[in-house]
Amino acid sequence: MRILDTMVLPQLADAVEDESETGCSAGLPDAAYRAAADAINNLATALPHTPASSPAAGLGDTSDAVFLRAVPAWETKALWQVHTALQQAQGGEPDASGLGDLLQEVSESCHPPQTAADIVGRLNPMLAVLLLDIPAVRTLATALVLDTPQDTHIQTAYEQIHAAWATAGIH
Repeated sequence: MRILDTMVLPQLADAVEDESETGCSAGLPDAAYRAAADAINNLATALPHTPASSPAAGLGDTSDAVFLRAVPAWETKALWQVHTALQQAQGGEPDASGLGDLLQEVSESCHPPQTAADIVGRLNPMLAVLLLDIPAVRTLATALVLDTPQDTHIQTAYEQIHAAWATAGIH
């Protein structure tokens, strides 16, 4: 995900800001791309990381863990708006052609180069996790906040969340 907040979204914000000055239509204002980049950065830095020397590929002992994180509504909204705009641009919608051109330029400048579909695809699992609104999420969140001892009810909620994520293609 770090390619989004460190490369793609800041570059899109700068390009949109430049395009706005020249009168080209590029979708959302640059502030939306900056807010989405900040939201991704905030999420990435809030999660625990295993040391680089760990034999696991990035998540280590936290691979099955669930973390409770309050995400401000404006961050979720910015992520959703950017995702929608990028999907429209990637889909070649006429109203998003200016953004489509910018997205193509920015995605090609990434190291390694990305396609527009790669960029949009990187936001899909993040939004699926953040926007999952099923009773099991509320059950588990309540248990985490209240530090409730684990029982079968909580274990069932945990399994339902993982099942929902698996259905969304998140493993």
